[in-house]
Amino acid sequence: MTIQTPIAFTGAPLDLAENRRSGDDLAGFLKDTNARAFVMYHGRFLVKSGDLVMVHPSQIKGTHLYDPGPLFLGLDGKVPMFAFSFAKEEEAAGLVKGAALDHLRNLAFLMDGRQLALAGRAKSLFDWHRSHRFCSNCGAESKPQAGGVTRQCPACETDHFPRVNPVVIMLVLDGDKCLLGRGPNWPEAAYSALAGFVSPGESLSEACIREVKEEVNIDVANPEYKLSQPWPYPGQLMMGMFCEAKNTKITLDPKELADAKWFTKDEVRSVFEGTNPQKGTPFICPPDFTIAHQLIKLWLAN
Repeated sequence: MTIQTPIAFTGAPLDLAENRRSGDDLAGFLKDTNARAFVMYHGRFLVKSGDLVMVHPSQIKGTHLYDPGPLFLGLDGKVPMFAFSFAKEEEAAGLVKGAALDHLRNLAFLMDGRQLALAGRAKSLFDWHRSHRFCSNCGAESKPQAGGVTRQCPACETDHFPRVNPVVIMLVLDGDKCLLGRGPNWPEAAYSALAGFVSPGESLSEACIREVKEEVNIDVANPEYKLSQPWPYPGQLMMGMFCEAKNTKITLDPKELADAKWFTKDEVRSVFEGTNPQKGTPFICPPDFTIAHQLIKLWLAN
């Protein structure tokens, strides 16, 4: 298997330092002269010339921050890496002259893989903190622990850990054809691999078979795992698979898809290589930072 383009949101050069997240260790990391931090505001990142703005954590004192405050991402070699989520837009945007806030989806086209992986980890963790402030056991407000990678309830002492939602994304194959679908709110020509959440008690293979059946009423066999991608919108793990169609007639579930079509390998290759533009584009190529792009590229290479 060859993937020419690195998978976006992976490859963060971090030692998560799981055993060095006590109060004293964290205080030392924050004061370390090598420490670096980047900042967010409501999911947007402060960037300059397409790069994350990095400052020392001491430059963020006196600002209004969202829970958990300093988020310790881990160690990049000897450099402690932090992220902060600002509560006031003007404070975040004004931290560094010439910098601006931008959404991660826009930055995914511009940012190098290392920075994108750091930003993806930070966004997933901050999104989890925002939606899990209260203990699911007793309802009391929980408190961040271990530099922001866990929360604990002070009332019942229940520990809470970041949630990652498993999703299967599958390329349905029939010989030299693949099946691609378009979501109800997508642009007219935007097609991608089918996908769906894994239900409790399901294996990846079972989820793959069920989701394809539900969305297009096609039975599939031989689900085969290929690759995975953390997806910080808000906190998913996308698990890419190939599967083989046992029948090819498409019957859409309109709640799930606006359209689905079979495309030949030559048609798909023309989209990915940008050839034959005079004949028109069969569909819009999924962005290269998506796992759908990588799955299709893998199929084209075989």
